Amino acid sequence: MSIDILPAGAWAVAVLLSAAVIVICLVRSRTSGRRTAVYAVSWPVIVLHLISLVSAMAPYLIVARLHRMIGAPFLEFYMRMGWWSAAVVIVLAVTQLVVMYRQAQLAMRAQLDAVGRHTAADDHVGDGGDGDAGDDTDDSDTHHAGDARDARDQ
Repeated sequence: MSIDILPAGAWAVAVLLSAAVIVICLVRSRTSGRRTAVYAVSWPVIVLHLISLVSAMAPYLIVARLHRMIGAPFLEFYMRMGWWSAAVVIVLAVTQLVVMYRQAQLAMRAQLDAVGRHTAADDHVGDGGDGDAGDDTDDSDTHHAGDARDARDQ
């Protein structure tokens, strides 16, 4: 009897792992109305993504390998639901990739904004009369980078 429900249990574990990756990425990429720090996708999340992909294959391998030991009603159910369960797993895997990409993209933008704010603050310190007003350094590269970032955001 335990062999009969093993593929369904393995599929449920794969779905839970996929959902965990999606939720973690959504929570870590959440920003409020003001710009807050968004963290890059961590290595444990990437490893969990890979584990979820491997575990998504497990139910199908179990059915293929142990089909003689699985009871007829369960085997018929697995055969009937095979395509639907595979579709769910594929949609979850693609969703994982999308939210991981979105989190990485938001983290990159947050980092660029932080660097831009830091650079702008450094520029204003020089205007404060601390002796750097006569400095002949050219900060045009910094200003052009900020202009490109502003144009991209609009």
